[in-house]
Amino acid sequence: MTGDSLSQRKAQLDKAEREHLEDVVEDLRERVEDNVRFQLTQKDLDDEPEDSESLDEDMEQLVEAIELEGVEGHSWDEAFEKYVTGVGYTIVNRLAALRCMEVRDFINEEVTVFKENGLTPAAETLVHEEFLLEDEAILEAYHNTCDELAEEIEILFDRSSAYSLIDPDDDTFEELCRMLNDVPDEVWRADDVLGWVYEYYNTKLLDDLRQKGDRIGLDPEDVPPANQFYTPHWVVRMLTDNSLGKLYLEHTGELQDVVEAQEEFSPDERKNRPLSPNESPDIADFCTYLVPSEEEGNPTDFEHPRELRIIDPACGSGHFLLYAFDVLERIWRAETDLPHEEIPRRILKHNLYGVDLDMRACQLAAFNLYLKGRTRTEVEEADSFDMPEVGIVCADSSVADIDGVEAVFDEVAGDDQKVEDALRRILDAFEEVHGLGSLLDVRGTLGDLFEDDSDVGGVQITLDDDPRQSHTLGQVLHSLREAVDEHRDSDSFLAQDLRSFVRLLDILAQDYDVALMNPPYGSRNRMPRNVRRYVNEHYKYTSEFYINFFEVCDNLVPDDGRIGMLVPRTFLFKSRFQDFREDFVGDEGSFDFLSEYGLGVLDNATVRTVGTVVRTGRRQQSKGTFIRLHDVDSENKENVFLNTIKEQSSDNIDRFFEISLNDFKRVPRNPICYSTPPSVRSLHENNTKIDAKPAEIDADSVSDALAGLQTSDDDRFARYFWETRDFKKHRPIAKGGAAAWILPKITETVEWDDDGRLLKRSSKSIRTRNEERYGEEGLTWTRVKETGRRFGYFPSSGLFSHTGFLLIPEDPDLIWKMMAVLNSDLYHCLFLSLTVERDWLAGEVGSVPWLEELSGIKELDKLAKRQYELSIQQNTTDPTSPYYIGPGLLPGDRAGFFYDHPHNKKSKEVQKEGPDSAETSVLDAGIENRKDSLRLQMELESIQNEINNKIYDSVGIDNEVVEDIEQEIHLRTSKTPNDRQIPDPEAVSHSQENISTSQSRLVRTSAC
Repeated sequence: MTGDSLSQRKAQLDKAEREHLEDVVEDLRERVEDNVRFQLTQKDLDDEPEDSESLDEDMEQLVEAIELEGVEGHSWDEAFEKYVTGVGYTIVNRLAALRCMEVRDFINEEVTVFKENGLTPAAETLVHEEFLLEDEAILEAYHNTCDELAEEIEILFDRSSAYSLIDPDDDTFEELCRMLNDVPDEVWRADDVLGWVYEYYNTKLLDDLRQKGDRIGLDPEDVPPANQFYTPHWVVRMLTDNSLGKLYLEHTGELQDVVEAQEEFSPDERKNRPLSPNESPDIADFCTYLVPSEEEGNPTDFEHPRELRIIDPACGSGHFLLYAFDVLERIWRAETDLPHEEIPRRILKHNLYGVDLDMRACQLAAFNLYLKGRTRTEVEEADSFDMPEVGIVCADSSVADIDGVEAVFDEVAGDDQKVEDALRRILDAFEEVHGLGSLLDVRGTLGDLFEDDSDVGGVQITLDDDPRQSHTLGQVLHSLREAVDEHRDSDSFLAQDLRSFVRLLDILAQDYDVALMNPPYGSRNRMPRNVRRYVNEHYKYTSEFYINFFEVCDNLVPDDGRIGMLVPRTFLFKSRFQDFREDFVGDEGSFDFLSEYGLGVLDNATVRTVGTVVRTGRRQQSKGTFIRLHDVDSENKENVFLNTIKEQSSDNIDRFFEISLNDFKRVPRNPICYSTPPSVRSLHENNTKIDAKPAEIDADSVSDALAGLQTSDDDRFARYFWETRDFKKHRPIAKGGAAAWILPKITETVEWDDDGRLLKRSSKSIRTRNEERYGEEGLTWTRVKETGRRFGYFPSSGLFSHTGFLLIPEDPDLIWKMMAVLNSDLYHCLFLSLTVERDWLAGEVGSVPWLEELSGIKELDKLAKRQYELSIQQNTTDPTSPYYIGPGLLPGDRAGFFYDHPHNKKSKEVQKEGPDSAETSVLDAGIENRKDSLRLQMELESIQNEINNKIYDSVGIDNEVVEDIEQEIHLRTSKTPNDRQIPDPEAVSHSQENISTSQSRLVRTSAC
């Protein structure tokens, strides 16, 4: 190979390159799967053969391969389509891999590039030297190259695998290759290109799988494609630098010196470090995404780099492992005197391990490591590269029915029935719970039967040893691998699965220094039922893929190791993760940092994420470091991160936080509310809550926070209030909605005579929670809303629901004051400290403190009542409001509500003001109507500001903290104080907008 290929390659693709690649991969998939499906149909395999005994050997293999896809009870049609997808991806995978090798000059004669004569260079040689026909030569050259490469990278190029039984026909092969060549060579040189191929191949399935997960739940085979989100390179760097990089720098005692020295680097210098270890030879020069921290943990202890082990338990195409390779290469150079050309092979042999459910992902991960190792070896001018067996294993195997399993287990266990029983239990669990992958609890099932590895010294036993002698789990599993190799039938697809299964046990029984992952994100329905049951039996925390994968890593990584992960942010706040959260910020471990990315980090994903690095073992640090990036556009997140760790900010937003982990214990349920101002967070220490009962807090309460009626079919059971006149039979119901502040918009009713007897009998899905409180006066709030200001007065005689909750003060005299307080900015910030999600359930509302000093602000009642009166006045021209009087454009003042509604009977009589006379033009009337509306809004906001200031003064919140509160509300809800600025009413002109507003109200009135 000529020159240093590192000078030609890039670490990551830019957005334009990714978008073009996505289009090409989608075309590749459509073309190849159409062809595979056609070939199988031509063989009459679109229907299950009735007489399989009459088939020839090739057909028998195809039938066996398709049947393997249906092991979980799938029909033949479903298994057929799964097999088509598997074959199609394997073909695309191999061709893309070959293209990557061709642009690196790893293949002497290209097999995917067609010349003007219609042949590839490799095929042309076969035509001239082997005298093959041109059509035969093209595929033969492809087969020969795959077979040669299979000796080094069996997992990707092995043509004896089940997915290799079908080749594309000649025309399809040529068309696929020409599509690949539409992608520029520099893209194929990028480290992450095959990862994007892996993700984009299944892009069109994502929406279907999301809907399926929400509707009926995912099947085990759906989990890999539903979670194929490739981790961006800058996130990989951040997590790896702060786990593996910091671990090594703590070992050498250089960490703080390196962090201080890197403060001189500009963001561009941090980002654009040379990839070649000859140009950036030291960890200090290369790992430039280190997050500063005040405290260091205990350094890990190792004597030689070969002792360092890194695992990705959901490795995908191996992005974390590829970058870890770069870091490890520098560690090997610093710690050993090995010739540089020998180091890549040692790294692949000793340091890197990965597991994935998807064989296609494992193929890519192994191949990517091969490319990395060979590239680095040839750069160092080695004569050849000998690929070792890499630690990548596919965890999707079906092994229960393999001949010889019992014999293997008998031989490994010897006379120890407990060992044989344990091996059988773990095999049964793996076979019965398809889709476990790294969640297979090897240590929990087998570990108690063997000595700790550290006590024995890691000497491997053989099958000739006395089985009654004590051994480690690792030793027994190594022996199991040897036994499988002796018993396996290489022609059987099932036997290949057994070998993979035993390799999985071996990998999951080892200890690791660092775990890095972007695990599956599915929860509840998105976790297959059988997997959920297994997790509930074997793991501590709630069944949630990413939480349970963290548990896996915590078991695999001993004390003082590191776990770096990109995961959803839900564990920061949601109540069902409270036990995990308490350990996360408690004594079970500690973390170096947490960066909240928000949306936009993962292509084609709508999940808000965080990245964090955790130290395993008992807590070593008293503080946690947090970085806020959730409000930054996806294109700018990396630059803002680099500016933040350099302590530079161009947007005047607080982004770097160092918080005492004990501070989170002050807040009910321990939400990780790092961006909440400390003086606001401390208010949670008050022992009186809005309602401690649903919050499950041992504290006093001042009200009841209640969920109500759920009809489960509003189209059937609910009707608008203007459709009925009998409000004793049809009761108004609070349903939430955007218009919830002060005067909730109550437009619906539900039949509730005789305490809802007819409704209850109509459907088993109806829920009547807290029925004994129906009809009471209180404050209703909207459960789901993007912003605050959710609370409004709800008169008696109505119903509340599961979307429009009700808050009933124990002291009825508190109702107006409580409405003013709960709608204030201070309390909005308190709610955000409990959850940044849109859902405010009774537990969240009940957890908020009631500050006794607020009870002494007498003016709050008067101000809240005035807001209520103004809100009614606003609604007098809205025909969908119970407080409607008449159109604003009609001349003359009018009194008396249009509707006979129970709510307006309880309010003071108001008057709708209209144009002075019928002589007033519609245009002038519209302008005056608009001015009146703005004056009302302006007074409402003025009163709200007065309420905010009185509450701040009473609690002792200074102006600096007020600014922090406003910033927190803005960044979490996208609402700024400027959004509440009301235009000057006197500036209203004869604009079309103002005329249209008034006209639309008049039209709505006519429609009613």
